Amino acid sequence: MGRDHQGRPQYLVSPVVNLAKLRFIACLHRYARRHSYFASIALFVILPVASFCELFFNAQTLWRSDITAIHYPYRILVAEEWRAGRVPLWNPYQHAGIPLLAEGQVGPLYPLNAFFLSPLPHSLELSLFIVLHYTLAALFTYILARTLGLSTAPATLAALSFGLGGVLMAQVGNLNVMTGIVWLPLILAMAVLVARRGNWLLAQLAGLPLALQSFTAQPQIVVYTFIILAAYLVYRFILDSLRTLRQTSIADAKSSKLKVVWHTARPSLCILVMMISGLLLSAPQWLPTWELQQLSVRARERGLKFMTKNSWPPLMAVNLLLPSAFGNNVTGFKGGDPFAEDFIYVGFLPLVCAFLAWRGRISRNILFFWILLISAILLALGSHTPLYRWFIQYLPLLSLFRIPARWLMAVNLALAILAGYGLQALLEKGLSRRLWLICTECFLILGLGLLLLYIFRTPLYAWVESSWNGLAQRLALRFLELGFAIHPIYQTERLLLRWLSPLTVPAVLLAFNLLNAWALFTGYALRMLSRRTFAIWAVATVALDLVVAGGTSINPVRSEDWWHSLSGGARYVLKHLDTHSRVWPLGMGREIAAVRNLGQYFPSAYRVRSAGGHGSPLMLKRMDAFLHRAHPLQQVQLLGVRYILTEGRMGADVESVFDRVYQDDSSVVYENRTPLPRALVVHQAVIVPDGESALKKFTDLSLDVRQVVVLEGAEGDVVQHSEDVSHTTGEVRFILDTPQMVELYVRSSFDGYLVLLDTWYPGWEATIDGVPTPIYRANYIARAVRIPSGEHHVRFIYRPFVFQLGVSQFGSDHDACERSVAHIPAPDVPRCAVNRQRSADVLAKVHTNTGSPIIPWARRRPSVPTMFGHPIEGAPHTAAMRRRAVSFRRATATGDPAQLLQRAKSRAHRLDAPHRDVAVRVVIRPLQ
Repeated sequence: MGRDHQGRPQYLVSPVVNLAKLRFIACLHRYARRHSYFASIALFVILPVASFCELFFNAQTLWRSDITAIHYPYRILVAEEWRAGRVPLWNPYQHAGIPLLAEGQVGPLYPLNAFFLSPLPHSLELSLFIVLHYTLAALFTYILARTLGLSTAPATLAALSFGLGGVLMAQVGNLNVMTGIVWLPLILAMAVLVARRGNWLLAQLAGLPLALQSFTAQPQIVVYTFIILAAYLVYRFILDSLRTLRQTSIADAKSSKLKVVWHTARPSLCILVMMISGLLLSAPQWLPTWELQQLSVRARERGLKFMTKNSWPPLMAVNLLLPSAFGNNVTGFKGGDPFAEDFIYVGFLPLVCAFLAWRGRISRNILFFWILLISAILLALGSHTPLYRWFIQYLPLLSLFRIPARWLMAVNLALAILAGYGLQALLEKGLSRRLWLICTECFLILGLGLLLLYIFRTPLYAWVESSWNGLAQRLALRFLELGFAIHPIYQTERLLLRWLSPLTVPAVLLAFNLLNAWALFTGYALRMLSRRTFAIWAVATVALDLVVAGGTSINPVRSEDWWHSLSGGARYVLKHLDTHSRVWPLGMGREIAAVRNLGQYFPSAYRVRSAGGHGSPLMLKRMDAFLHRAHPLQQVQLLGVRYILTEGRMGADVESVFDRVYQDDSSVVYENRTPLPRALVVHQAVIVPDGESALKKFTDLSLDVRQVVVLEGAEGDVVQHSEDVSHTTGEVRFILDTPQMVELYVRSSFDGYLVLLDTWYPGWEATIDGVPTPIYRANYIARAVRIPSGEHHVRFIYRPFVFQLGVSQFGSDHDACERSVAHIPAPDVPRCAVNRQRSADVLAKVHTNTGSPIIPWARRRPSVPTMFGHPIEGAPHTAAMRRRAVSFRRATATGDPAQLLQRAKSRAHRLDAPHRDVAVRVVIRPLQ
């Protein structure tokens, strides 16, 4: 017989241990049931990691599109600026200097960019930053669903459908688009809460998520969000007005029209205050961006063709059933538009549940999301509908943006919330035999259609290839090629998907989803599965479905050392380039070329000055015109270029002027032996009236830029000297050179101009020996100040007025909102005569003969009977009791105390059936 370490017989110990284990498991089970949201939050953390497991367990990194060209190198620069104690306002390493904060590509003011201040490798910081936002997206959607009244399981289903849905998964390459979309559910949740509470202070605080979205998102996403909020504002106002007209008597309407209007408009006004607060809080970001937009190439891009570029093709809706039906960024996408802009997938079961949302009570929120779904689909279709041609192109803000397909963010969110409502209806009403038969027939039709496509795919391929044309042909052929084939990359280069590779085939995944959905519905309809079991399996199925269809299954990965795969030419430049000269990478638009040859934003990561750089739509108009119209040799001189870095050899005309100093298989470096200094003193000036006249001076080589400066609109006396004086040079030495401040020592024997070959831009200020002096536009793109003879200290410092104005608006947001509502008079009539939802400060207290405490009666919660948000002690938590629980607001349709007392007694009597003796006290308090 076994004994324990204390000598007791084992037969006495084992039952005690087993009992303790059972009690521990029972406690965990009870805790899990009471706090089921913990399991949901755990899913929101675990599933994004599973979707991108290669990033953490296989030393891989994401590299597609803008994430390569912009976000990885630029976030390194932003983090280094913060470490240096500077707000990242200016970037001197691209195009001779560009605004950093105003461009807004990486959100220098976004708090979650603090990830890049850690000592971790930059690739791991980027991976953590991305995965965190998928967790936040699911969590924010869960908060929105719970705010709308959904229970835990439906809210979790909605959260997974949006947080791991196809739009966010595909947009990871456009990181500023993806991170902006993440905040949309929380913004809508705050709008619903603000309209419900009608609290001004809450409305001001609700502007914070809007500001955070503005700090990280592309402006297009922010504008779309404000449009959705404005639509919800109008929608609430219309419904509140109709309800008020229905509930208010004619006599009340005639006696207090203004007060009726005030109470009707209060929820909508609170949403408006929220929007204004968001604008004020985000002013430090959007004001500089607006200023840059006025000076960029985007300012001149207009027209219907521009607006409808990258519209969503209707055929891409097949992805809702067959994810990656036409390929993706891993297997290859042959569609017309970028895959990232067109892909949407919410999961098969959520899609079915979304169409079952009509079975529940059609509340105001369900109706709004149906309207949002239909409207967003029409807007996303762009040129495929006449809506843009008839109406949208004439709207002031929307004409600034292209890619209507980005309205899919609203489509994804609406489908996710409707899926939650559909699952809620299934859990509350069950699944009837008739509805089960309808679903079974639909599943069978889809399955048979998929089987026929598989059997006849060869003749179908030949028919499509010969008879179809255009985008439809390319998409159909791609589906017939990839829709039924396992791609080998999932079997070799993926960690999790190598074990689930059959499910990555679009047709196989749809067949699996059809079979699984039918089994769940059948078990639930035949009462073989309880509601709780059905809900758990539904969430688990959706989780597996979305993990397989998203993450690294549609986004390519590379080894994390890929970011440092510099070419030999780039290494040569980094070794030999001095502090103030520039390199000009040519032809570096591709991802691999950008990484290896200092293209796009990569000069920012290595702190090397570049004459080239990004192809952003916010590129300065003057720089774009200069690069297209000025003589190439003038471009090289006025941009201070010493090295030209290319992927291959250039023509004989270039090699006759510049020396080829380095060459290998992937890069060639040419050197300009006599580059123009970044800062120089000249003694001759040519004054022109405008920029067009200045640009014409540089279309040929007749102007010697070493001796003459072209100034636009210079006032006062113009410095002019004899020919002998013009050839003299002054001494210029850099004392301090940081991104936002340049300090120089200048010595000149004659009056002249100090020319700095950095970009002219509003916000730069100059002082000579501490005295402010004007900065002139010099040589079309650069800046210059007038220098008296002698020795001087010249300082250029970047202090943008729009940023300072934005900071002041950020600080004054609370005071401005308080002042805006302080002059609004409060009504002096009972609210119950105007609006039943805000019916009065009427309090009924119920005390039963069981000795339970007096608790004020209010709205019930869906799961547990409550009074003003607190559980009712001693009340039976049964479904019948919850159905009988009636809001006290319903008992206060009129302000008559007698009727109020009678209704309260009746409601309390029916509520607590076992205890008939009920004392009700009604207190009517005057409004403050």
